[in-house]
Amino acid sequence: MDIEVYEGLNRENLTAPAHVPAAVVRAAVDDARSPVPAGVHRSVALAVARGSEKTARLRLERLARVVMSTGQVDSPVAVWSTDWSALPDEAFETLDRSIGQTWGAASTRNAMRDSVRAVVRACRDAGLMTHDAATVALSALRPEQIGRDEEKQARGHIGAATVRAAFAAMAGDESLTARRDAALIALLVGAGLRREEAAALDLADLDGGRETLVVTGKGAVVRSVPLAPGVRRAVVAWLEVRGEDDGPLLTPMSKTVPRVAVVGGRLSVNAVAAAVKRRFAGEDEAVRPHDLRRTFVGDLLDTGADLSSVSKIVGHTSPSTTAGYDRRGIEARRAAVEKLSVPFV
Repeated sequence: MDIEVYEGLNRENLTAPAHVPAAVVRAAVDDARSPVPAGVHRSVALAVARGSEKTARLRLERLARVVMSTGQVDSPVAVWSTDWSALPDEAFETLDRSIGQTWGAASTRNAMRDSVRAVVRACRDAGLMTHDAATVALSALRPEQIGRDEEKQARGHIGAATVRAAFAAMAGDESLTARRDAALIALLVGAGLRREEAAALDLADLDGGRETLVVTGKGAVVRSVPLAPGVRRAVVAWLEVRGEDDGPLLTPMSKTVPRVAVVGGRLSVNAVAAAVKRRFAGEDEAVRPHDLRRTFVGDLLDTGADLSSVSKIVGHTSPSTTAGYDRRGIEARRAAVEKLSVPFV
């Protein structure tokens, strides 16, 4: 893969390519994570060796789209098979300028830059690039600063009345599936779990008193999450159905009637999303698992919990990410300042 210096590019040729076929991306992820990758170069494979399957797929797809947007490469396979540690500094500058002119939204541009930066960081950490060379490449793809859009931050939160109605409906549903879904939704909206985290839970991740949950989050980072009383009750009610056998905490239900928990089977991330959509049916827009996580953060901040503590509970590496879920707006900040006593005379 050759990337010419930017002066050789025509802006009219910079177009965002269509998404790479999902099957091609999945095959590349499988290859990258195999003991000896056949088509994906080590410099790229290192960037997707760990973390969730979803993150790996997004990273590879975006990496391919970034290079293909220059018009010089039309094959994602060519992008993934390249030794990125050997690219000259000018290539990363070219990619950054191409990103800047191809994608209109700053958040999208930053996501595209991050796909390249992830490869550079992996090469640096593995010793494929020197620290100085990696610093130059990372500096060429520095993320843009994005101001807080308070109107956007207010979106994606589920109202308390809607949440209560969903739990009331599940309480009135005598099926065992409803008990499982109630435990699932309680973990999402009452403990702030990501859907991948909820699906990955095992019974062993719960402590004996059902008060604390050990969660493995992004980047295999492990955190301890305290469970609110309502979440504990929902989980215990589900365990009365599921039983205490080792294995996944949230399981599929049998297809035969009467339905029972398939202990040993694991609920998929798609099944998590489907359960949330089903239990919040009737909303103007489909409710997603991440909306419940966002609501959890907003609820905690509304109670006065400090940003750092909330960030640790939900597994954000930076409190600034948590701040992006803050829905309180200027009025809450003004009310907080009004409580200060300044001894001016």
